[in-house]
Amino acid sequence: MISVLLHGFLAAITLQEAESLALKNNSEYRFYQAEVSAMKGARTQAGLWKNPEISLEYGERRIKNSGDQLQNEGTTRGGSVKQTFEFPGKGSLRKAMADQDLLIAELGLLQFEKALAGKVHLLALTYLSACQQSEAIEEVSERAVALLDLLQSRPLAGTQQLLELRVIEGTLLSLQQSAKEWIQAREESRIELNTVLGLPQSHLLTIEASLSTPPQSLPEISKIVLAGLSHNLLLKIRMAELEKSADAVSSAKLDIAPDFSVGPFFSQDKAGESEVNFGGSLSMTLPLWNWNQGTIAHSQALQKQADALLLEARRKVEAQIMRSYRFLQLNRKLLEATPEKTISNLRSAADLADRQYRTGAIPVALYIEVQREFLNSLKIRHETFLQLWSNRLDLDLLTSGALTEPSPYKSVKD
Repeated sequence: MISVLLHGFLAAITLQEAESLALKNNSEYRFYQAEVSAMKGARTQAGLWKNPEISLEYGERRIKNSGDQLQNEGTTRGGSVKQTFEFPGKGSLRKAMADQDLLIAELGLLQFEKALAGKVHLLALTYLSACQQSEAIEEVSERAVALLDLLQSRPLAGTQQLLELRVIEGTLLSLQQSAKEWIQAREESRIELNTVLGLPQSHLLTIEASLSTPPQSLPEISKIVLAGLSHNLLLKIRMAELEKSADAVSSAKLDIAPDFSVGPFFSQDKAGESEVNFGGSLSMTLPLWNWNQGTIAHSQALQKQADALLLEARRKVEAQIMRSYRFLQLNRKLLEATPEKTISNLRSAADLADRQYRTGAIPVALYIEVQREFLNSLKIRHETFLQLWSNRLDLDLLTSGALTEPSPYKSVKD
């Protein structure tokens, strides 16, 4: 679990709660949510009928004889109401394209959720790893400082002791440099985690969790690739874009079909006598000059682009799965070659070397080598551990969580 300093006291939250906090405070996530809302509005608009049109006419009416003499005068007035009906199929295609836009927005939101959850998980492990490495190097540095103080307090018995003193001084400088780098890495991961969680940088983080390895059970690579090609969210987005582009081509071809406007009309003329007319009217466009050739060609080109992007996305997903799977296997083997017991033994050996050197039982070269090997082995194990989790989270993201249930994003234990 992750503990954060909130309002002056230490409040602990689980990793799942941290993911929820990250989603709540992430501005990019709100952008994707707004995109989904916008596409829902566009889908609603795509299903609405066009508003009817009303027209009114009013004027003066004059009747003259053949000699251009005014015989009578009065008024003329009229009105009509027309409702436009689209050619069959136009509305269905428009709604289908709006549905694809909505699906693309929802898939993008889900992809971002999964990616952010994985990022929070990996940042938490990175911070915990950096804390443990910083503690280890501080432990070794404290022993070196204590040993240096002891040697400096003793009278030098010869050239060998003087050289050993200088070697330990140089080793201490090297340890302090490494400690600075590891502490800096710890602070950077803390700052980045605070940023992702939307917390002020003044908040302190402690992670109360063990660095447990990801689940080992995985299907064979062919099944993982199949899961990726079937469930990958980015591939689904590309498929939706291809379907939308196909609908856009059909819509462009159908766009030249005329829409119909139908409605009643009424007119009345008064100039001595009264004449009333009423009936119905039908109007439509006549496709003589514009056959929408440009829009059709444009839509067909976009369809070809969408098809090419889908094919390229499939190849990339398969390559990324293969790469992550191979790296995961290699990192797991390397992690197994440096078990926690080995690190524990090296830690004990480093402490033993310090005590033995104080009594003169071992030379300074062996003392320094044992300290260095302990720190190097610890660094290798932690780097391998983080790479292993990164590969595992990449596989889960590439397959949209189809490999495991529950998702490894929530597998850090209290």
